[in-house]
Parts: sequence; structure tokens; C-alpha cells
Amino acid sequence: MGTSKRILVVDDDERVLLVFHDALVKLGSEYEVVTAANGRVGLEKAKEASFDLIITDLRMPDIDGIAFTEAVRALDSVATVIWVTAYGCHKLKADAARLAVYRCLNKPVEIREIRETARQALDVAAGPRAGFRAKVKASLS
Repeated sequence: MGTSKRILVVDDDERVLLVFHDALVKLGSEYEVVTAANGRVGLEKAKEASFDLIITDLRMPDIDGIAFTEAVRALDSVATVIWVTAYGCHKLKADAARLAVYRCLNKPVEIREIRETARQALDVAAGPRAGFRAKVKASLS
């Protein structure tokens, strides 16, 4: 019995959430896609259950993507994270490295690009880190 991969998408733009959700669901039935309309809701969902992949916008009211990623790292340091921003990734290299962000994508993101990047990120997460992820979860239980 296979385990589904869990993806959390966090963005304050409802249209982006809908497009990303629909694009990622088409990866296949082995993927569960959950959305959150802001960083605070995303953090609550991350506290309730672990995710294999988290895709988050960076500019959001209340909790921005960097603060959200810091909080997620405190909960689950092995979740794969992708940042999405309309303000350029090049200025974020230091924060991305510090928080072990898999990739930063510039908006607008094409559907094909988000699917391909998510699939690659999940392949990385299922690789050598998967055993580490299981050990971390077991040690936290």
C-alpha cells in the first residue's frame, strides 16, 4: 500500500491557490494537495500534519513567506520548501540557503513549471532524505 505525498500551497491570492491546486492535483491520485489562504492558516495546517512539499508565496499579510518557512522549519526541518514571488528571487539567496529552500520561482509561474518543479522536489524528498525524515518523525513521536 503506497503512501500519498502531501503538498501544502500557501498564498493570499485565491486565484493562485486555485491554479496551483488544480495543476498539482493533476500530478496523480498519489498526491494530496492542501491549500491555505495565508501564512497563519498554513502554519496551523503544518502543525496538524506533516507535508512532503510546501509551496509558499513570500509576500503575504501577517506572516510572510520567510517567517512562515522559519516556523515550518521549527516544526519539521525536512519538509521540502519552494518559494514563489513576484518580487525576484535573486535578493533572497541568503535566506533561501539559511532555510534550506529547494527552489525559488518568479511569478508568474507557468502551470508546467510548477508541476515539474513540484515533481522534482518530491523526487528529492523521496530519495536519501526519506529515511532521515522517518527517523526524525519517529524521534519526535
